[in-house]
Amino acid sequence: MAATPVIPKHAPLVYTPRFFQPEKAFQGFAPDLNGAYREGVEYALAHHLKSAEALIKAGIKNLAMLTDLQNGFRDDPFGELPVTGTNEVVLKVCVRLINGTVTDYFSGLIYSQDGHTRQHISFDYYWRDHKGLPLDLSGHGRAALATLVDEKKAIFRVYGFDGKGGTYDIGFYQPKFNPLEAVDYWKHLQKTGQGDIWIFVPHCMLGTFSANLHPLLDETISFMAGARSLQPIPINKGHIMTTDWFGPLEPCKKDDSHPQGRFQSGVIKTFEEFLNIEFSGVAEDFCDYYMKKQTMDNLSDTAYLAKLAFMTDGTAPIIPNAAHVVALNERAKKTGVRFFTHDAPFVNA
Repeated sequence: MAATPVIPKHAPLVYTPRFFQPEKAFQGFAPDLNGAYREGVEYALAHHLKSAEALIKAGIKNLAMLTDLQNGFRDDPFGELPVTGTNEVVLKVCVRLINGTVTDYFSGLIYSQDGHTRQHISFDYYWRDHKGLPLDLSGHGRAALATLVDEKKAIFRVYGFDGKGGTYDIGFYQPKFNPLEAVDYWKHLQKTGQGDIWIFVPHCMLGTFSANLHPLLDETISFMAGARSLQPIPINKGHIMTTDWFGPLEPCKKDDSHPQGRFQSGVIKTFEEFLNIEFSGVAEDFCDYYMKKQTMDNLSDTAYLAKLAFMTDGTAPIIPNAAHVVALNERAKKTGVRFFTHDAPFVNA
């Protein structure tokens, strides 16, 4: 029998919706999106809330940006690629979203969702050994890196992580599909400074529980939508079989033939319409990191950087205090990005 989780402390709610129970952040359940939406509408009517559009017209332009807060990355036993602390992150994000909704603060929300095809270059079984047997990372920390060793035969050497900051050799593997395209992909990653090919256990497969938002977050977003006549904006990523996404705004390798294959400039344009953009998501040292980096890179040397705010208890790492995360945060501080916690006061610009 699973141990009952200790519910972490969080900011008090200004209003506690009927659907909201802190322990639900640590449970698996089917979210009642219809009920949460209708409760949002009821609350809006009872308290005369302005719509998101009316708030924006009144100059209240605050946006929440959520990265990959999905079942596939939840703490064990829910996530195939668990990021320890994701459930607690979701609890605190939901508290902030609810409080910011009922207190005339949030007027926009964007969220990203990883979603992969059943055959995907980042999945272990996409790769096979010389006998034709698929790679299995379930006993190798669920993640590995592939580096090219034979271009003509499209043979890669796969390295797992030893849990001590190092790697160890798993063996030689070849992509089952489009092997020469994988060679070109690896070369592109090298040329653009993105490293080797990341391989994981299958996760966030389209049409599955794993790809869905955390259920408590899903209910919270529906409540927001009902309370403020808000249209949350999804960013879908991961649908192209032959490339991965390190961050939500663009694939690792451009593909002009696919609607997700280019930089999502519309998201940046939306950011520019708001006065505050609050970032949270997982993992701190992977997709959340790249989401922040992609945004900062594309707003570099502009006044928009001062609109960005990173929620320090709104993310969880795979490896705590990773050097690249520390470096990005230092860069962010120097360029005017603000850092805050989920219980920080809501201040309209």
